[in-house]
Amino acid sequence: MKIRAISFIFKEGLTNLSRNKLMFAASCAIMTAALIILGAFLLVVFIINENVRALDDVPQIQAYCLFSLTDAEADAAEREVLAAAAGIGAEFKEFHRVSRDEALEIVGGWSEQGAGLLRDIEPDYLPVSFVMRLADPGMISALVEELETIPQIVKINYPKDVIDNMIGISNWVKAFAAVLAGIPILFAVFIISNTIRIAVFERRGEIVIMRYIGATENAIRWPFIVEGVFTGALGAVAAFLATGYGYKLLAGNIAGGAAESSGGLIRLASAGSVTTTLLIIYLIIGAGVGAVGSAGSVNKYLKY
Repeated sequence: MKIRAISFIFKEGLTNLSRNKLMFAASCAIMTAALIILGAFLLVVFIINENVRALDDVPQIQAYCLFSLTDAEADAAEREVLAAAAGIGAEFKEFHRVSRDEALEIVGGWSEQGAGLLRDIEPDYLPVSFVMRLADPGMISALVEELETIPQIVKINYPKDVIDNMIGISNWVKAFAAVLAGIPILFAVFIISNTIRIAVFERRGEIVIMRYIGATENAIRWPFIVEGVFTGALGAVAAFLATGYGYKLLAGNIAGGAAESSGGLIRLASAGSVTTTLLIIYLIIGAGVGAVGSAGSVNKYLKY
């Protein structure tokens, strides 16, 4: 497509918007409202997902070695643990080797009485252990089975029932979040596409006249597509300003209180990541549906 043709298409599209101010304003308003409703649901989904990820922030497995292991044997045990995880394709979110000295500090820090009792105890009386947290909690059972085959490891602590329940809850919540996001997305697409169709329908006579005077299909279609993209993008920006700044205000006012009152169990997604994601989704839906809706609606009248 030549530069002159592109210039004509954009100029004609923007000119048509100024000629149809009332319909343009109504379309933008409807798009903005639909996207704000979508954004409210998406914010709930983001918060749900953030709190599901928070469940994984607790160390999940602690494997204790034999008391008699030397440092060299502990090194060998660590290599076997890492090899066992690699063998089943498990990735660590956290892996930490707890030395005897660290174990003594941890036990001594449980209480002042404990610190007094352990003052004269040597670190050699405590075992080396490995604290592990996996990127995929679903791999925990398989990893534990592998760890049980390592001779240097004598005990493995992990909250099996809690982890199994966490995995089940996480899967249900993710499925619920997908449905929660999917329904308003379809609603927004339906509303926006129908708004574009109504806008084109109002100007069907203009399309037929242009067809009669010899205008090509592209010369008629593309200005409408430009209008649809611009209208959708403007509605997306307006919705982003409303939901983005609204969420920042909400997060700033209640984030700390929610975390404090729940003991850190409830937290909000960061405003920066949320607003960026919202803007991208809004632009894709607004501009994309605007373009596709305009092209499809115009094609209907180009057949006459």
